[in-house]
Amino acid sequence: MSRLLHDRALVASRRVHRQVFGTFRSLSKKLTTGSSGSDAMAEINTGENNKTGTRSGPRLELILTSAATLMARNGFGQTSIRDVARETGLSLAGMYYYFQSKEDLLYKIQHRTFASLLEEQEEVVSGGRDANDRLERLIRNHLSFYTRHFSEMKICTFELHSLTEDRYRNVEELRRRYFRIAAEIVGEIIGGEGDSTEREAEARHYTLFIFGMLNWIFMWFDPERDAPLEDLSDRLIHLALHGLSGSRSA
Repeated sequence: MSRLLHDRALVASRRVHRQVFGTFRSLSKKLTTGSSGSDAMAEINTGENNKTGTRSGPRLELILTSAATLMARNGFGQTSIRDVARETGLSLAGMYYYFQSKEDLLYKIQHRTFASLLEEQEEVVSGGRDANDRLERLIRNHLSFYTRHFSEMKICTFELHSLTEDRYRNVEELRRRYFRIAAEIVGEIIGGEGDSTEREAEARHYTLFIFGMLNWIFMWFDPERDAPLEDLSDRLIHLALHGLSGSRSA
């Protein structure tokens, strides 16, 4: 009996040794690759909470909104997890319950933003009478979404390439789906005959022009100085459909 107890104790001791060694090896790797000691220790303290695929709720919303505001103001590179923790009043360990790293946090912001925008736009354009009406709806709702998610849209514009590997590809796929919706509408409007490759290239260019106007608005729009957003939407729609010299009654 004593031999059996001894063997069980030995097995348990070895298991604990492996767990402790693995933990400190993970910490050492994080410290040598540039992670701060506090951030790495927070990941150790949270254990299985780093598997964040299904985390949700009001606290996550607070984290994402606060992080987006900080990153839009200071840039992704200049915003630390500690900054976000301070802004939200949460501990570092509590932060890592919801995401694995700063890049994962950025990914969650971008993916949520584009998934929401795409879902809204698919519903909005589906009710259009024709291609012109669908483009008007797309432009108006894009600008409306911008006013509701200013920081998130700014991050999506400037920080896509801060994502890597699958995170980059997942967000890029959402962006491509949105672009295809707009390009199909533009292609219907400009019509044309001849080579399909040339028509597709022309639709692509005009679509890029439109998104250039839409996505740059946060660089200059000031609600106290500029026209109401509804008026700006009308002008942008007119420019997209009729050009600078087109009749405003068209």
